Amino acid sequence: MNHPDFPTIKELLELPVFSGSRLLCGELSLDRPVSGVSLSDIPDYYNWIYPHELLVSTCFAIHDDPTAISGFIQTLDAHGLSGVCVKTSRFLGQMPEAMLSAAKRLEFPLIELPEQVRFADITKAVSDERLRRQTALLRSSLSVNQMLIQTITAGASLEQIADMVGKITGGSVLLVDSLNRRQAHSVCRRDADRFTGMDKSSLRQALLREADCYEMRVDGHSFGALYLCRTGRAPALNDEMLAQILQTIPLEISREHSVRERESHSFSEFFHHLVSDRIMDDQWEQYRAKAFCLNLSQPHALLYLRIQMRKDTGHYAAIFQRTAFFQALRQQVDSLGLDIHIMSQNDLDLLLLEARGDCDPLESSLLRIPSIFRALQADYPALAVGGGCSRSHAGIPGLSLCRWEAQLALKAAEDRGENDFLRFDQLGILRLLYSGDPHREVGLFVQETLKGLLAPDAPHSGELLETLDCYFRNLGNQRRMAQELYVHYNTVAYRLKSIQEITQANLNDPAERMQLELALYLHKFNTL
Repeated sequence: MNHPDFPTIKELLELPVFSGSRLLCGELSLDRPVSGVSLSDIPDYYNWIYPHELLVSTCFAIHDDPTAISGFIQTLDAHGLSGVCVKTSRFLGQMPEAMLSAAKRLEFPLIELPEQVRFADITKAVSDERLRRQTALLRSSLSVNQMLIQTITAGASLEQIADMVGKITGGSVLLVDSLNRRQAHSVCRRDADRFTGMDKSSLRQALLREADCYEMRVDGHSFGALYLCRTGRAPALNDEMLAQILQTIPLEISREHSVRERESHSFSEFFHHLVSDRIMDDQWEQYRAKAFCLNLSQPHALLYLRIQMRKDTGHYAAIFQRTAFFQALRQQVDSLGLDIHIMSQNDLDLLLLEARGDCDPLESSLLRIPSIFRALQADYPALAVGGGCSRSHAGIPGLSLCRWEAQLALKAAEDRGENDFLRFDQLGILRLLYSGDPHREVGLFVQETLKGLLAPDAPHSGELLETLDCYFRNLGNQRRMAQELYVHYNTVAYRLKSIQEITQANLNDPAERMQLELALYLHKFNTL
């Protein structure tokens, strides 16, 4: 037990009322807290004592009972008392050896009181000390509450609040805002050396493992969690002060959520208007889009995500992993030079991406999105993340295409498994069936599937295309292919190996083989 309202045995012995007293045993247990004083000089004293009390006695009721004397200290220790003060001069004469040996063996604080001390003075001194501490803690709690509220109303960020909580508690802090998908941390000086060299993600994972977790819940609503990593040397933190912190931080979270919710709701409404309604005035919509930092003339891409918690995930771990996932995702997308708008739609998250003017084209950045998601899924195993990504399209009609492609890509990914992610251009034949521009889609499909086989300046591209066509005509029988092409059997095998290397397709995979055959057929049809 460590409660700042309660003074320890060591602190009590420093009070004037204990001057002249002698500590006989229990030097290693002086940090025991004292919740109150028990005055008992009756035979069944053990029925009237409670844990963490300090017993003050003359041992009048047991002084002539050797059995009671020998079991006295052990009985007090078993009941969880913090220590005992005995005035020996009245009935015992001197401290019995049985009590001394038991106290030494149990490291139980045994204090001998001088003859002149009054028990009432000890009771009053301990009560006054507790009252002094409670008053100081109340003032401290009110001060903490006032500081936090002033900081929040002044517009402090979550990082600044984490720093303040760290100073108040004397430990390292991790704040997890579950409403706005944010995290902030503050590392105290005592922990600085341990966490040196860690990146932000590793540091927060370390705090998560080592810290005590407290949910920030107000009126039945969860706002996230506060993780406190405090060493034994940190100042005491009473329940009232902790409650003030847990009740105050949600003020900032609520304020930020209100701002983001208004912005998100307005942006979401505008986006769904663009992709669902008939647009009468493009220039007016372009003007409205600028208020959301959206340039409709630039290419955009859309990601559909469905994030679910695995069944064996704890509540606090789920809060942490979801917020950490989105924070890491924002950082990764930002590193690609992309701006991001996040919208919520039922159990889906929609991410609208736009490339910044001086960065790589959006289409090339999209090629790296699946690998980013695979890395994030490995970092946050408590999450099952399914996703689908459109290609890039410009203009208002392009946004509708983005939505259509992202929805199809998500459905295809979920059909493959709960933790899969696909781009629309990875859908193979399905993209031909559902494309909004079939003629353009056929050309892209052929080019992306056959790749370098279509390059006019590539060496032997004509021979390889002819070999691939022969492969399908002969159902993969290489001996018949060699006869038909008038080449050696080994030449056929070499050409097929080259075809697979150029197209990155596996001819032994039925789906990839069918995709290659369709692409070759469409290529021949278009060149007729």
